[in-house]
Amino acid sequence: MNKKMIFISIAVIGLFLLSAFSAYAAPMHPGQDTKPSQDKTPGAQATANAILHASQGKGQGGKKANFKGVIFSASATDLTITLADGTSASFALTPDTRISIPTLGKSATFAELLHGLQVHVRAQKDDGGLYTALSVSVTPGKPIKVHRVGIVTDYQLGVSITIQAKDGNPYTFTLTPDTKILPADRTDQLIVGARVTIISPRNVATGQSIVAGIVVHPTTGTSEEPETVESPEPEESPAP
Repeated sequence: MNKKMIFISIAVIGLFLLSAFSAYAAPMHPGQDTKPSQDKTPGAQATANAILHASQGKGQGGKKANFKGVIFSASATDLTITLADGTSASFALTPDTRISIPTLGKSATFAELLHGLQVHVRAQKDDGGLYTALSVSVTPGKPIKVHRVGIVTDYQLGVSITIQAKDGNPYTFTLTPDTKILPADRTDQLIVGARVTIISPRNVATGQSIVAGIVVHPTTGTSEEPETVESPEPEESPAP
């Protein structure tokens, strides 16, 4: 090989090496991304969107809904209410379920969720279609005044009184310092065996019957017992 061919070969190799070095060492333009490009295919993009939505929805729980109705049954773990259209709705109760009763404040528990009370339930639906009650609020209502006649079977001064009513059933009522005995001159006659009329507004928010007054009937006489009266409106105390 003559010297001319050798020189040309060396020159060509030198130019090739110089071009390769320049391309490798070229400075990066400002703002150029150094990360490898992401796959822009439809399948890859759909997967990325699914992962994003799953991460955004994590911890949010299922759909929430509100229900209004009357308690049909309740326990420490379950609540069933009857809705306005006659159908029923059931909910799971948990230690985190907030129970609100106006007269009891934060001390209310599932034990105060009595049959017949009107409630508002805020619940959350799980993936299986079951509802868990987040909160149960008893709807306040007007007290119902009850007059009940019977024979005293148990009397605890300032605590409670139990009577055997005309329907044959026993009824127990809570006494308070504000409970009045009428007439006042028969207070000493309020004993076991006495015939009385209990005047007791029942609190519809708690179901509790607290005695407002006890009418003690005379021990003699042949007058008939007045019928038991239940009315939502206040009434005059029955005559002794």
